[in-house]
Amino acid sequence: MKKRHLLFSLTAMALGVVSAVMFKAANQPVAETSAASVPFYPRTGASGTMLYVNGSGTYFNAGQADLAVYCFNSATDFAWSDRVSYRVYNDFLRVMIPYQNGQAKTWSKFIICRYNPSLEPSVNGFDGVYNQSGDVNFSSLYLGQNTVNISGYDGEGKLTLGLYSNNNYYGITSETHMYLDLSSFPSWEENGAKFAIYFAMPSTTNENRWSQQRTSSGYVPSFCWKVNGQDNDHLYECVVPNIYGDKGSHLWNLAIAVRFSPDATEPGWNNVWNQTQNLSFNPSNHEANMIHVDDWNHAEYDTDHVISKETRLEFYGRYFLDTVTCSSTGAYDATTKAMWDAVDAEYTHHLSRLYQGDIWMLDPVGKDTLIAQAMARYDYILFNKGYSHSDFINRGESEGKTQFAHSVGVISSSTNLTPIIVISSLLLTGGVAFLLFYKRSKKHK
Repeated sequence: MKKRHLLFSLTAMALGVVSAVMFKAANQPVAETSAASVPFYPRTGASGTMLYVNGSGTYFNAGQADLAVYCFNSATDFAWSDRVSYRVYNDFLRVMIPYQNGQAKTWSKFIICRYNPSLEPSVNGFDGVYNQSGDVNFSSLYLGQNTVNISGYDGEGKLTLGLYSNNNYYGITSETHMYLDLSSFPSWEENGAKFAIYFAMPSTTNENRWSQQRTSSGYVPSFCWKVNGQDNDHLYECVVPNIYGDKGSHLWNLAIAVRFSPDATEPGWNNVWNQTQNLSFNPSNHEANMIHVDDWNHAEYDTDHVISKETRLEFYGRYFLDTVTCSSTGAYDATTKAMWDAVDAEYTHHLSRLYQGDIWMLDPVGKDTLIAQAMARYDYILFNKGYSHSDFINRGESEGKTQFAHSVGVISSSTNLTPIIVISSLLLTGGVAFLLFYKRSKKHK
């Protein structure tokens, strides 16, 4: 009786340790990383970098004179920036160093211009220039600086430039995800309303886009969708637009959350029911990637709840594991077409190219995340068992692809199963050994 009691005690101890380990793992938070905030120094003259000009209110007055920048390498190799009137703050205007016909360039020189607000630089060129600076060399003058301070005019009416200084440019990066939280004001969800986010970089008049969704052929404007694989039933998301495609990334400085009639077929300024105020990124909120709506026409960036790429991939991992089942022995295909189509659609339409890439290259062996467990199951179904489902992630071409010899077990936490098995085995083995030693000692007494 004592032996049996001792065995039960040791078994309970082992199970207790296992439970403690699993409880701890289930409550470990996923590490968060902040959203992008990049200075984008223009010292190399690279397309897409940001140049500040201090002179609004004196040299650039709304309706009278806007800012434009002419960038060039030679008389035949040049491009104009967009015409700018938006004041970032105080007297600073911000302009983006231009691309050339959509292609990224590295410019050697630029000219600051006071420009006619009724003309377009890309069309009218120097015909719209009121006053201009002399030629400015990017590499010699921009060693860690990004701001031009205008000091006046010379005797010929040219703009003279003073000391250079530095400013930070804040925004959210294209092809990341932006979130819309309606949990504090679910009235926005009434009557079948749809939602979208409008992105802008107000330093230009034509750089703005609606929230996007990824399709098999690229990005299209879209309404926001609910985020699967997490517990907030009022959380929506979209993909932040990329206006340059494969040619480069983009930072958006301003966002507006918009509520639409259910009759709206795509985001636009028709069928709008409600919209928030302009939400600009600044030094106090530049890490945020979530808009928190708290009234019919008001919202704030939520700096306390940043959803990193790693966390978003965990949401997909959880959704995959909850949706796609596997037979316990792997003896038959337990995954239906509806299950596979659902996780395919979530991956194809609701994850940006950057997020998809991390899944494509993931090697799940030894990883203790939900997305790794999901990809272990994905690889097992396709590459070990060879069941007839589409390889929509194209992991068959990935070096991270695995071919497991047996069905992959999954636990509903962010820990690896191996340590738990090892701990349990050691405790139970130790218990059995102790009983054998105890029995043998009794015989020799």
